[in-house]
Amino acid sequence: MKLVTSVYTMDEIEYLKDSIDYALVAVPHMAVNYKDIDIDKAIALLKSLNKGIILNINRIMHPSDLSSVEAIMTKYKDLDLMFYVSDLGAVAIARKLGIVNKVIYNPETMITNYLDLNEYYSLGVNACGLSSEITLKDVKLMNEKDNAKIFYQVFGRRLMFYSRRHLVSLYETKNEDKYPRGDLYLREATRKDFLPIIENDECTTIYRSYSISLLDKLDELSFIEYAYLESLYQDMDKFKKVNECFYNVIVKNESKEEAIKVFNSLEIETEEGFFNKDSVYQKEELKNV
Repeated sequence: MKLVTSVYTMDEIEYLKDSIDYALVAVPHMAVNYKDIDIDKAIALLKSLNKGIILNINRIMHPSDLSSVEAIMTKYKDLDLMFYVSDLGAVAIARKLGIVNKVIYNPETMITNYLDLNEYYSLGVNACGLSSEITLKDVKLMNEKDNAKIFYQVFGRRLMFYSRRHLVSLYETKNEDKYPRGDLYLREATRKDFLPIIENDECTTIYRSYSISLLDKLDELSFIEYAYLESLYQDMDKFKKVNECFYNVIVKNESKEEAIKVFNSLEIETEEGFFNKDSVYQKEELKNV
């Protein structure tokens, strides 16, 4: 199992460098969410630290965007790094360039069964990301039925919604008002949860109101190839300690029990999400909940 940590700035790389195994580096304007970072400098720094590098270009692309995807893949294709994508067109470009084995394909909620996993993995990608809305039982079944390498989120806020539309801007126009672009939350009238919402030049994303942590489930997930930690909406001091907990268990093979003690001392509120509970979408099923 490899540990994958999302990073968005050079400062984050420096701050987390002692507990980074693989860095998932958000490429400006190519990743769903990104900050200001010089990719060439980030690659150079991570290489000097002997860390694995995954370039995050997971935005859903329009046909006019594919030339930019090809340009960045071509620029870095000969380096010892991988590409993290959500668009099937990006996979097609990687196949064209002969580097599909360097691609982690994660279409977020789409891969929910072993037949889908087998189909996408057969394209030759390095690994596939599984839906975050399926249970541990289903994840295990998919692993048993398929030999695919699996990418799976084990900590942080999970992406719930993504749109190419600029929803905050549309809401501003409708209400004739202005809203800040940082630390913005959405709350539905019938629910108490506050959902982080981010609008940038490329899209709008909404994250779940809670963080998940599967630190105590790592033994059950030993077949996962890439265990992914998301740093968005986390206190960075606490996130550093969380990343160290996972790093000590996954990379250094240290005691999981000790790591759990440290994690619990941080008093981070977490939930299991759908890990042990099927998602419910049908109104008929909702009546019995």
